[in-house]
Amino acid sequence: MFNNILINQYYSFKVTYKKYHSVPFLEFYKKITGETISEQYFEILKKRHPHIGHINDDRLQCTLQILHKFGITPEEACQHLHVFSMNPITMDNYGEILKECGFVTISPPHIIKYHTLARSRTIAQLKKEGFLSQDVILEQNVLDKLKDWPDSDKILHNFPDSRSSILMVRTSVLERYLFWKLSISTNEFQKCCKNYLPLKHKPMSDIQEAINIALNEIKFDIAGVRRNGFIICADPLHTKLLLENIKTLAGMDIREVIKMEPAILKNNYNSVLQIRDILEEYRISHEAQRRCLKVYCMRPDTIRQRLEEFKNSKEFQILSTNPRVLYMVIHKNKMMARLKKIETANKQCYSLNHLVSSNKVFNTYISSFGAKVCSRDIAVLITSSLTNLSRDAKCTELKDVLLKKLRRHKYWLHVAVNVIDENIQFLRQKFRDESILDNCHILLYPVTEVEHYINALLNLREGKRRQETFAYDLHYSNVRCASLTDDQILSLVLYEIEKKYHFSGDGIWTKQEGNKVDTLSSK
Repeated sequence: MFNNILINQYYSFKVTYKKYHSVPFLEFYKKITGETISEQYFEILKKRHPHIGHINDDRLQCTLQILHKFGITPEEACQHLHVFSMNPITMDNYGEILKECGFVTISPPHIIKYHTLARSRTIAQLKKEGFLSQDVILEQNVLDKLKDWPDSDKILHNFPDSRSSILMVRTSVLERYLFWKLSISTNEFQKCCKNYLPLKHKPMSDIQEAINIALNEIKFDIAGVRRNGFIICADPLHTKLLLENIKTLAGMDIREVIKMEPAILKNNYNSVLQIRDILEEYRISHEAQRRCLKVYCMRPDTIRQRLEEFKNSKEFQILSTNPRVLYMVIHKNKMMARLKKIETANKQCYSLNHLVSSNKVFNTYISSFGAKVCSRDIAVLITSSLTNLSRDAKCTELKDVLLKKLRRHKYWLHVAVNVIDENIQFLRQKFRDESILDNCHILLYPVTEVEHYINALLNLREGKRRQETFAYDLHYSNVRCASLTDDQILSLVLYEIEKKYHFSGDGIWTKQEGNKVDTLSSK
């Protein structure tokens, strides 16, 4: 929707009225016509014009201001209520196109029946009905609107009025203009019109301005504009608002953001602002936003709803520190469906990569024997959770050190991320991040095993020889337990867990049902 402040700079007309009911349109209608719409008749109107009951004050004022551009009064609008159900931008585009074509007057029925006038009526019929002057040359009118196209390159095709429509003439002119401006071939133009339906119904002045902004201000190259038809279809007013009022997005210059994700231009200015505020509210990092700029192409309400739903999701909480977390927001339905399939397949190991990957990758994972986690997701989970280390070292270097250590364990990719997360949360209560990193293999084992051995060894260090300590058959009579460091405690925990498995690494499955069986310990 148009920004109210900006609109008021363009148009001075505004209708003010008091509120007597909860529906702004009813108040407006009574103010203009002096008539009251009964509840029964309003229900009938809502069936004819479904959106009329949801029009707020801003939308109403925006519609009136656009109609005022074309000399349409509120009284005339009230005689043709469908204009209040139309999208304001679409209505503005239709009116501007009729104005470019040289319509003598523009009334609400003209805007409402734009497609009939532009597609189905010949130019001769429009002249006969008095919509166009008899001496008007429609093709010349349209060509004159393209100011940056040299007159020497403009060639009239002299479409016969009796066999030509507004749409036919405008489409021909637009194709020739885009060939001159961007070297777009006929096949490319046809694909563009098919994929971006609004293109044929945008005013020439808007198309010209949108391309100039893209090339001269955002610094797209011509190939980039040709690849992304919505750049040509973009509303120049919203693009200007983005460039002038939003200097940075996701910690980057707004121009660089648009070049990386041109589809942002399809969203309006207010929506982009709301999305930025929502992501800040939910503490989504700039890095996560940069990894998934497509989130700025969505509706703000959808983003808020999905983030709110995810707050109580265990999977989201575990993966929330992952830089690719916004992929879960974009692919929410796919992610939830895949979680159900993973649960049905009794696979305990999953990662963000599995939840948002292509169908081919996911189907291979779900149908294959066993389960593996994406190494990148494990590294991100651990390094982002050990926040004290993350502040002291570069994230990339920290991940390299961590992965080098983890790769020594042959089963490190077969551990569920929730097991790793539970261990991190438990260990950080008792040990420094540096000690956890040095003994990172401990994160791969069931938290119940880790917790029991740690408590037992800590009791020994503190001189508390409790009954449960002896249950684990810990014999350290020749060790000065009081002198054990945190690193040594964690190393001994690993030793105690794995010694009955002959240090094969099989201990990571001791508390997970349906997985590896303890065969070595039974020998």
